[in-house]
Amino acid sequence: MNRANRLSRLIALAVVACFITSVRDQRVTAQATSFTISGTVTNSTGQGLANVTMIMVSDVTGTQIVFTDQSGKYVLTYAGGVSHSLTVMAFKPGFIFNPLRVSFISSGTLSGNETVNFLGTASPIPLPLFQTPILLTQENSLRALTLDSVTWMSEPFGVTNPNNFSTDQRTRLTLLATNIELSPGEPISPAIEAQAETSTGQIFPLTVEHFGSVPNFAWLQQVVVKLPNEISNSNEVRVRLRVHDTDGNKVNLKVKP
Repeated sequence: MNRANRLSRLIALAVVACFITSVRDQRVTAQATSFTISGTVTNSTGQGLANVTMIMVSDVTGTQIVFTDQSGKYVLTYAGGVSHSLTVMAFKPGFIFNPLRVSFISSGTLSGNETVNFLGTASPIPLPLFQTPILLTQENSLRALTLDSVTWMSEPFGVTNPNNFSTDQRTRLTLLATNIELSPGEPISPAIEAQAETSTGQIFPLTVEHFGSVPNFAWLQQVVVKLPNEISNSNEVRVRLRVHDTDGNKVNLKVKP
């Protein structure tokens, strides 16, 4: 696959990510027990910040992404009647935000609308130490939003692939992520680490071979990892990223021998 086609595929993945978010928003909003998390993101002069990526992570329903409007306002929705932990954070390249993140618990019987405001401060030098890496998930689930980086097939993934271009025939996955920013010239390793955890609690490192933003989508990043032989018989693993020693969320991934 040539570079132009590869970039086109990545852009298509970005569109898929946005579509999944849109569908989720519509479905959750339609539920009678849904609630909102809303607020305004402003800069140091009190003006609204537009196009800030607002991220909500649930340990039950996965990730949701929306963007602030021209006034800096946003609205996220979450399902009531479900006990889950929710975390909200803001991301825009070149900015740091206060608070860094806001977390709360939604119980099966006690939920409601929440208001969370953020203050964004422009920083000429990225401050990645303050960011929590987020792996995106499929609609209303904890399943990873990822594809084989060569065949563009979805899960389950074998740890080897005869169609792989590499000499080791090892499968590489393109994980879609957000809220990651490296300093200019900073090497991927050891800044970004990835790991897979089996159902028995064994943890195996995933070699990170590439990191970068998806073209035309500054908020969306791709992390390419190589699967290790040790997880070939695991059936399912939980994958997460660690950036500058900060752990991100865990997502589920099906594997096969």
